[in-house]
Amino acid sequence: MDDLISLKQVSFRYGWRAPCLLERIDLTLGAGMIYGLLGKNGEGKTTLFRLIAGLNPVMSGVIRTLGQDPFGRAPSLMGELFLVPEEIYFPAMKAPDYAKYYGSFYPNFSMDDFLGNLREFKVPETQTLSSMSQGQRKKAYMAFALACHTRILLMDEPTNGLDIDSKVVFRKMLAAASTPDRLIIISTHQVLDFEALINGVIVLDEHRIALCATTDRLLERFVFGTLGEDETPVYKVETHRGMRAVGLRVSTPKQGLEELDLELLFEAATHAGLADKL
Repeated sequence: MDDLISLKQVSFRYGWRAPCLLERIDLTLGAGMIYGLLGKNGEGKTTLFRLIAGLNPVMSGVIRTLGQDPFGRAPSLMGELFLVPEEIYFPAMKAPDYAKYYGSFYPNFSMDDFLGNLREFKVPETQTLSSMSQGQRKKAYMAFALACHTRILLMDEPTNGLDIDSKVVFRKMLAAASTPDRLIIISTHQVLDFEALINGVIVLDEHRIALCATTDRLLERFVFGTLGEDETPVYKVETHRGMRAVGLRVSTPKQGLEELDLELLFEAATHAGLADKL
């Protein structure tokens, strides 16, 4: 598995007197993965994306994106990385005109895929992008992002503002976009939208990495939900569905039948030191 992103002891703050948003981050991420990036508001998820994309310089430490310093903004790197921000703004252009101009910066961009994605999302090609609702703008931007076929795709709260049908379409597109040579990271609070799609989880807590693991490793080590008599609880909480827990697994997970509970995983990672038990 190729390492596409590497951070070593990376720290960042907006000014020397400002509080630290990311502190001594060590992170190595490879191709063939869709990671869910979880964390409370203000933990630095968007800042982490901005550092990876080269929009801010690190204060200390070393970061490499596709083997390069991303803050150098080399065209060879920028053509293989796409960041979808939470808030989308477009110029007063129609979708095909926008794609014809901006798609030229991405060597693998496909106009056919872009227009097909727009149709899947039911976004009109003839309407000026800047006049669309925020939800429609977001769908148009994601349609463009997926059509760029970059090796790294960063998405900040991509399902905010989408209706149920659009979320279903988006998940189908994202599953099709996941290939062995690509890395996709999704920052989200809408964990139920992605539980069945991701194959890796990153948790930020107290501005540090609290957990980074594949879903296979997590399911191999832990059971989520209702525990068996022999399974030792690591974290448990009373919910409207009764007692829910994360426990140390004693039996082999049933292939394809067991899924993560991302809300439970997040709570356990931030309150019970789950990473120490991997």
